[in-house]
Amino acid sequence: MEVIVFENSESGSLHAAQVIANQILMNNSINEDTILGLATGSTPIDMYKELIEINKKGVSFSRVITYNLDEYYPMKKSSSHSYHSYMYDNFFRHVDIHEENIFIPDGELKEEDVSEFCEEYELSIKKNNGIDIQVLGLGLNGHIGFNEPGFSKNSLTQKVTLSETTRNAATKYFKTKEEVPKHAISMGIRTILDADQIILMAWGKKKAEIVKECIEGSVRESVPGTFLQKHKNVTLILDAESASKLDRSKITFLETKLS
Repeated sequence: MEVIVFENSESGSLHAAQVIANQILMNNSINEDTILGLATGSTPIDMYKELIEINKKGVSFSRVITYNLDEYYPMKKSSSHSYHSYMYDNFFRHVDIHEENIFIPDGELKEEDVSEFCEEYELSIKKNNGIDIQVLGLGLNGHIGFNEPGFSKNSLTQKVTLSETTRNAATKYFKTKEEVPKHAISMGIRTILDADQIILMAWGKKKAEIVKECIEGSVRESVPGTFLQKHKNVTLILDAESASKLDRSKITFLETKLS
């Protein structure tokens, strides 16, 4: 793992966006598609803002194909709580990506159609030769995507049951906890780990303990984020607060500031 600590989340987000932009520029130059795995929530908001500015400056997203990590289930695409709405409001509507290149788990599926959809989602990723860069946030209980504690490292895209910790954390986006869905459709841990490169971002003091556990703790199903230790190309982009509990003697640690 490479750990890069920035003074604040804005600087870290700018760096993450630049890594993605560099991949897009390189692939555009050789007429190849760029396959991105994308996350939602508060963590990547500033990264998306920067990518929009990068697009305005001339980096085309016309050959970018995206796969989102997850979506609540059931969830109407038109709902303000859906990750479908989140992605269009915060990113897709503002860049030159093609509609047919956007893939987001479908929260409107009938129950009997979910399993087939998940299989097709996996096949679609494989058809595009896998994900070049997978963007992740980190749950307070160590979940990546909506892969909660106890999930196998070999899990694939599936319908999942959300933990109380995850639902409590999501309450800030809903009027009450009762409105937070109890299920979601999520990429599996194996799907995530199959990406060529993974960028995980985490901000703030509340993430410091789980960041430490994921980097320094033993690899185990009870903390899914620890599986990232086994990936060959993971970069953790942190701010000073989320990195505050790390033992700098035990990890590869780069610290930088952006003007």
